Amino acid sequence: MSPHTLVGRFRRTRFGYGFVRVEGETQAHVDDLFIPPFAVGAALHGDRVRAGYLETRDQGDAHQILEVLERTPYGIAGRVDHRGRTTILRPNRPEYPEEIYLTLHGRAAAARGGRVVVRLEPTSIDPLVGKVVAVFGDDDPREDSLLVALEEGVATEFDPEALSEAAVFGRESVSRAVKGRDDCRDALVLTIDPADAKDHDDALSIRAMSEGTWEVGIHIADVSHYVRPGSALDREARARGTSVYLADTVYPMLPEALSAGMCSLVEGEDRLAVSVFAVIGEDGVVERTRMAKTVVRSRASLSYEAAWKRIEKGGDDIAESLRTLDRLARMLRRGRLEGGGLEIDVPEVRPTLDRRGEPLAFADRPSIPTHSLIEEFMLLANRAVGAAAAARELPFLYRIHERPRYDRLRVFFEAARYLGRQGPGTIVTDARQLRRWISHGTSKRDRIVNMLLLRALEKARYDLVDVGHFGLGMQRYAHFTSPIRRYPDLANHRIVKRYLVEGATRQGDPWTFASGWLDAATAGLASEMEVKADDAERGVVRRKAVRFARERIGEPIGGTVVAVAPAGLFVSLDSWNIDGFLPKRAFGDASYELAEHGFSFRSKRSRRRFGLGDTLHVVVARADLDRREVELGLAPVSGRSSRRPSRRAAGKSKRRGPSSGRPTRGRPARKGR
Repeated sequence: MSPHTLVGRFRRTRFGYGFVRVEGETQAHVDDLFIPPFAVGAALHGDRVRAGYLETRDQGDAHQILEVLERTPYGIAGRVDHRGRTTILRPNRPEYPEEIYLTLHGRAAAARGGRVVVRLEPTSIDPLVGKVVAVFGDDDPREDSLLVALEEGVATEFDPEALSEAAVFGRESVSRAVKGRDDCRDALVLTIDPADAKDHDDALSIRAMSEGTWEVGIHIADVSHYVRPGSALDREARARGTSVYLADTVYPMLPEALSAGMCSLVEGEDRLAVSVFAVIGEDGVVERTRMAKTVVRSRASLSYEAAWKRIEKGGDDIAESLRTLDRLARMLRRGRLEGGGLEIDVPEVRPTLDRRGEPLAFADRPSIPTHSLIEEFMLLANRAVGAAAAARELPFLYRIHERPRYDRLRVFFEAARYLGRQGPGTIVTDARQLRRWISHGTSKRDRIVNMLLLRALEKARYDLVDVGHFGLGMQRYAHFTSPIRRYPDLANHRIVKRYLVEGATRQGDPWTFASGWLDAATAGLASEMEVKADDAERGVVRRKAVRFARERIGEPIGGTVVAVAPAGLFVSLDSWNIDGFLPKRAFGDASYELAEHGFSFRSKRSRRRFGLGDTLHVVVARADLDRREVELGLAPVSGRSSRRPSRRAAGKSKRRGPSSGRPTRGRPARKGR
């Protein structure tokens, strides 16, 4: 029970209840607060609120919202109706009330019944005051990304001052900064990225040292040379926190003149970098590391696929370098996993779109061995700079991943056992104890187990205090390798250059130097913006999935139950690779009730049941684009049974799980997680 009040961001579900994610130092010690529907009060999805204890239930404590402190930063998409000076906004999303009464600025641009996105003034608690930020047509798939970005509070336009600052830099900015840097332009430097990537913020080189040892250069774009503390560019980058990669567009953290221009390690061009050099033995042991300011020139910009083909084919110096890098990366990975950490295979589904943005198909992103090659060296660099900063007690933004909470793991263990999985006891002290629960097969049940485990884990975030990274099994781990697209990496670069590279030549208090751009507020904002970016990415994919389903109303399709809720079943539609919801009312029998710890529905009349992992035959009954909902019905297929299959039905085939790959068009791999 919580005797005091807590402050955090309220996230409402489509079912009426919601959760408050507590902010500040308390976040690490308090689970999200459950808010039942009747205790929401006047709070809207996304509001910053003060919540207090309400009552204790079987499932845990319930809380109530006591006060709205700040209105949601999210855009609210919907249709408007004007009544005198008051406007009624009817939101599309079920997370919001059916009607919101407000005073609307810019209402002249919104015709009665028109589709708009409204942003509320943060301080307009009562009455509500909002502004029209965009007007949309009836149904244009090319607008999906912009609509979702505005809904999730993603910045879509740059401040003119930031654009002006970025436009100043040209090739001469590199030549003027070469003095005092290690010159790596004659080294064989390679970038490996998605085929359609525009921002190349990391590259690799390798050279033989004494017999049996190699020096790997991990070269990271020196974005901090261009983005100085206190500048308009810095303010813009800090506010955005991250680049946002959607299905058919990118909203970068930095203007294109930098993100795809002077900061990008493009082939054949001189670029400034901050490099980590690691000496690695043939046994995969890192003997020593050093950091340096460098100037590099990429010999070749390769896609993941092209790099792997060169490794397989061989024949030139690039191929031989890649083969050596691949061999070392495999040894690094083996040593890392022996030391602790998880590798959870949850395939990522991405849409294929036509020129108008209409979805043609949904498929798993293929796993390519070069994903793992790149990731291992990014992990190495991230760990090296984190350890060096910790040893000097410097201000640094660590990437932390706290140990999972027992109540979440308990639910996972129950669900996994329901699906037929077996594993060790439920007292977990490190990540290695969870490995036996991970499925390496390819069946739907294997995917469900891995997905449930991933959801049971805490979400990684940024913090000034290093508490370790549970999933990686690492201490003193930080993000450093993606400064073009992540602000924490950019902030850490400044510390690395000033205190770990220039070292004793720099005087003064590092905490004073970092004030305003590397602090607890920056860590919290970066973590929050990362969540927004993930939500936007999922939101666009969801809209595309609804468009896909809308063209298939009434079509029968096989599916697998991937989640059970009091209102019905979430079903993954097998050959389409999208999800839908089968409401309880569609079961055709009012006697169905939750059973087996909430993992199934059982009929009191027929004893039939629908449960987690079961296969069903369904039809698309409704596809609501505005609400991002695909509603299913049971298919009237004769001779079929919805009875639960054997718990031994999970597939046994094995495959190598992906490390953490680059999921969508132009999106970099989650290098270094």
